[in-house]
Amino acid sequence: MRSIIYNAPGRRTTILFVILVAGLLAAFGEFKLAEKYYVQRELEASARRAAPYLTSLASVLERYQNITPILSEDREIIDVAQGGPAGVLNRRLERFSEATRSEAVYLMDQGGQTIAASNWQSEQTFLGHNYGFRPYFQASLAGETGEYFAVGATTGQPGYFVSHPVRDASDQTIGVIAVKVDLRGLEADWETPEGTVFISNGDGIIVLSARPTWRYGTLDALTPQTRERITSRRQFGTAQVAQIDATRDGRVLTIDGARFVEHTLDVGRLDWRLHFLSPYERVLARSRIVLVITVVALSLILVALLIRRTERIRNSLIVSRREREQLNRLNQDLGREIEERIEAETRLQAAQKELRQTSRLAALGQLAASVTHELGQPLSAMKTYIAGARLPEPTASGTVAVEERGGHPVLDQLDRLVDRMAETTRQLKFFARRGGEDFADIDLADVITGALETMNPAIMTDGAELVCVDTTQTVTIRGGRMRLEQGLINMIRNALDAMQTTDRKKLTIRLRKDDTHARIIVSDTGVGLSGGQETAIFEPFVTTKASGEGLGLGLAISAGIVNEHGGSLSARDRMSGGAEFILELPLPDRTEIRDD
Repeated sequence: MRSIIYNAPGRRTTILFVILVAGLLAAFGEFKLAEKYYVQRELEASARRAAPYLTSLASVLERYQNITPILSEDREIIDVAQGGPAGVLNRRLERFSEATRSEAVYLMDQGGQTIAASNWQSEQTFLGHNYGFRPYFQASLAGETGEYFAVGATTGQPGYFVSHPVRDASDQTIGVIAVKVDLRGLEADWETPEGTVFISNGDGIIVLSARPTWRYGTLDALTPQTRERITSRRQFGTAQVAQIDATRDGRVLTIDGARFVEHTLDVGRLDWRLHFLSPYERVLARSRIVLVITVVALSLILVALLIRRTERIRNSLIVSRREREQLNRLNQDLGREIEERIEAETRLQAAQKELRQTSRLAALGQLAASVTHELGQPLSAMKTYIAGARLPEPTASGTVAVEERGGHPVLDQLDRLVDRMAETTRQLKFFARRGGEDFADIDLADVITGALETMNPAIMTDGAELVCVDTTQTVTIRGGRMRLEQGLINMIRNALDAMQTTDRKKLTIRLRKDDTHARIIVSDTGVGLSGGQETAIFEPFVTTKASGEGLGLGLAISAGIVNEHGGSLSARDRMSGGAEFILELPLPDRTEIRDD
């Protein structure tokens, strides 16, 4: 028979775990590749989206680059710079500021003192303030165009400063003309669903942003030298320049817990950079779609593998079930064979027992024939001698006395011993000559009558009360009358022997019948059966009598006679005391029962 080896549960679990881990690693790897791919795609999209913001900012910065050179050649501005009155110039600068949409236009002398300003009427006018510390002033004083971004020292508002030197006829710098532009109007359009824009300077400080919390924050830590320079120039006024909560992972920038894909562009002025931040959720959402597709694909592959494996297991189970069924059949066959062998051994033991019993009975038959032959005539002679010994003796005159001799104890005892020996030889005749009587239709009532004729003297001698119930009804069977009488005689004799030691001696014989069987029931009031003797008493040589009182053959002979007639002989104790023996014989077909 072919054997099937299954994976142990632990091994199957390990394989499934390895497949699951491999699938998870594959899905994670696919997710990271998708994330990298979509980050690159988002950078490409950010470059297109950031271009308009860069163009808008560059155009604003470029627009004010040409204003200060033109104003520096204005005759009235030169006159005021050379010490002329500034009243008319203030009003002109005011109109010019309104026309150019600048926050302020102002003129400073060589020391940085403001001598004319467009906001001359404002509470926060620049007139009288000195801005010589500003880098844009210092650059223009040196003969160059200056530009700078800072928080206004007077107004406290941030702005973009552009300056140009004012020269006299000998080309000597006699003052600086400057324009302050408020760029915060651009920030209103820098926060959209597509992304967020902010501007950082060369120090990494965010100078323009649609989110106020980010403004004047730094993405990276500042060096002490940089902080000292910013403080000396008062670039951001009283605002605290602090590092914001920001980290970078490649092109992914995380600010205050929010993740963005960062794309940067060089503004081209002031060492500024434009940062376009697109939401990372778009990358994450697309990567998740890829992850879901990957997981679904891997799940389908896994399901297919599991289905295939399940099919293999199912086929293996089918083969295993068939083999198990075959094994069960073999086991059943083996069980039946074992049962048959046990039954055969039981039959063999019974046959051996029966053979031993038959051998014993055969030997007993031969012995019985010899004993019967050898003892028959001597016993008859002894009986004659005992009878002769009882005759009266002749007188001296030759006449015979009329009266018998008195009783002689020895002769009485010898007479009883001879009777017992004769009875023993009669029982042995059963084993010496079995069968010999042809079966005929007989009436069980006649069998009972014949047996009682033989046993009545013994019944009366023992003083037993005889009760016959329904023993006169006609019950016809097929059998041998003499042998059935012998069997019934043995049963009656056994009942009398059982009542020898009891005070109340009652012998009851009943004749019963039904549709199939006839029964002769012999009951006594004797000592009953010994425990476990219900079947053993029908075996030869089994007796409850004292040694020398009997051979234990009577009931065995009766049982043998009944068996020859196809019947059975059984015994049981009575509830009221004593025993009951049941002789059961089958009725022939169409048995006619007639009551007398």
